[in-house]
Amino acid sequence: VLDAVLEAMAQASKRIDALKEKFGSHRFKVGSDDDGYAVRLKFSHIHHYLTDETHAKDDSPLYIFDGSFGDKEGSMPLLDDYAVPEYFAEDLFQHVGEKRRPPYRWVVIGPPRSGSSVHVDPLATSAWNALISGHKRWCLFPPTPGLEKAHLKPKGIGLDGESVTWFNKMYPRTRGAAWRDAGRPPPMDAVQRPGEIMYVPDGWWHAVLNLDHTVAVTQNVVTTSRFAKAWRMTKRGRPKMSAKWLEKLRLRRPDLAAVADAQPRRGEESAHEVTSSSSSSSSRCVLSHTGSRTTASAW
Repeated sequence: VLDAVLEAMAQASKRIDALKEKFGSHRFKVGSDDDGYAVRLKFSHIHHYLTDETHAKDDSPLYIFDGSFGDKEGSMPLLDDYAVPEYFAEDLFQHVGEKRRPPYRWVVIGPPRSGSSVHVDPLATSAWNALISGHKRWCLFPPTPGLEKAHLKPKGIGLDGESVTWFNKMYPRTRGAAWRDAGRPPPMDAVQRPGEIMYVPDGWWHAVLNLDHTVAVTQNVVTTSRFAKAWRMTKRGRPKMSAKWLEKLRLRRPDLAAVADAQPRRGEESAHEVTSSSSSSSSRCVLSHTGSRTTASAW
């Protein structure tokens, strides 16, 4: 087991070194400032941070979560090695157009202890995450009536928005008797390995913790089977975009336009629907997929 872990760490280091060679001068997004503007750093500086052991225990590790890598000249070559896995080819937001649709794909690179605290993906989108190197710990909760943000992110226990803090302080509570006695669902746990894809259906609360240096790509999608809910969420949250979306669907997917027309503005169906903005359907959520082009040389 130790040999396997050491080999995985070596492969992750090689990936990060290869990225430095190709994209060392490009600035990737590592967060936002107090005014909401993107904070970007050259990958050569990020590489130094990732490989400097003095940062191994940072309270808030730097974490590349860049949704514009396909639009920036310096990182656009990454798209040459990016292909959507066949399972997730349908993407109804594509009909809105690249300039109008919400952010939907990200390159994600981070050190141990970085990640995403518990959240639900926005606008009733589902998500897939293809892990190229490293290991990610996932915790997921299926949609359950009565399960709310206040239960998963309660005030007064020292949560600070960091994934590692949530796993240390809140995760143990979801395994406790009080949680079970309240009728809340137990967490579903998984460790994602290189070459695997994690699929998160819409409406599922989930948290992610990087166990070592990781390189991944992730994308949010809307499919025909989940269109009605996504339409209700988008019409409420992005009314101008939803109008353009419906206009395009009338031409390309009149069947879905009819579904949209039939949706009530606010009905019983949407009374308990949860969505949130985030930095991202079966009990077997890990799908093995080692043939994806996301494992190509640039990564």
